[in-house]
Amino acid sequence: MIRWIGAILFFVGFAFAEADSLPDSVITSFPDKISVQFLARYNYASFSGASTDDETLQTNRPIDLGLGGGYGDFTWSTLFTFSFGSDNSKPRTQATNLQFNYFGDRFFGDLYLKVNDGFYYRNDSLDEFVSYKLRIIEIGLDANYLWNKEHSLRAVYSLDRRQWKHNGSFICGFGVYYHGIVSQDSAFAFYKDYQGFLHAGPNVGVSRIWAWKNGFFLNVMIVGTVSLGMNMTRKEWMQFYQVFPKFAAGYHSDTWSVTFPFYVSVLLLNENDGEINDTFFEGSGGFMVTKRF
Repeated sequence: MIRWIGAILFFVGFAFAEADSLPDSVITSFPDKISVQFLARYNYASFSGASTDDETLQTNRPIDLGLGGGYGDFTWSTLFTFSFGSDNSKPRTQATNLQFNYFGDRFFGDLYLKVNDGFYYRNDSLDEFVSYKLRIIEIGLDANYLWNKEHSLRAVYSLDRRQWKHNGSFICGFGVYYHGIVSQDSAFAFYKDYQGFLHAGPNVGVSRIWAWKNGFFLNVMIVGTVSLGMNMTRKEWMQFYQVFPKFAAGYHSDTWSVTFPFYVSVLLLNENDGEINDTFFEGSGGFMVTKRF
């Protein structure tokens, strides 16, 4: 028992031991040009509101595994869906997730196409799961700017930089988004006909990075947008409210890095006539390991 306590104290002491000096720059790059990445991610989505009688519909997806790499400032990654990770006691749902995420020195943004095809709901009174053929399509493009030039999101999410000091930054940007929703089994009256929502607006947010000298780091970021758009099917103008919190924790060594990122996206759909008042929630969590050569 004493040996276990000693080992734990040794690890804690090692983890929080601090170097004697820091580099002159707050942000530094790694000397190795070639990198290889391994990724794992689990995605979840839910849909609820007036259209579903306030019942929460959920997805049941397996885990995505992927490989990536890079040379210099160029990086790429590809994710593949495997059969394990989903709950076999619940209805299986399908999804397509194509994303391009860019993290530069001052700019970062996303381009994506996502399709969630199928949701389920647990009927507690009957103690059974009910499947629904609800399809939700998302297309988005956003670009954001960091006000603080010494704040490096690429050190957290791309792992090709290292930040040496704690700091924060305000964020501003702009995004264009499209959401298409259809109830293919006509279970939800409003969406029995395909409803397409196109909207655009400014993004505003804040990010904070804690970077310790021993290589550990932590990031908390939240970006929100209030956008104006239209239900393209009904030709009605609407306001859209979205929020995108992010959280990541990880570690940098000289030749490898690891990060555990978690993403959340919340979209509020509310037509001016009050006919719909729905919430679409998405969450994603996993890890990424980068080895540099």
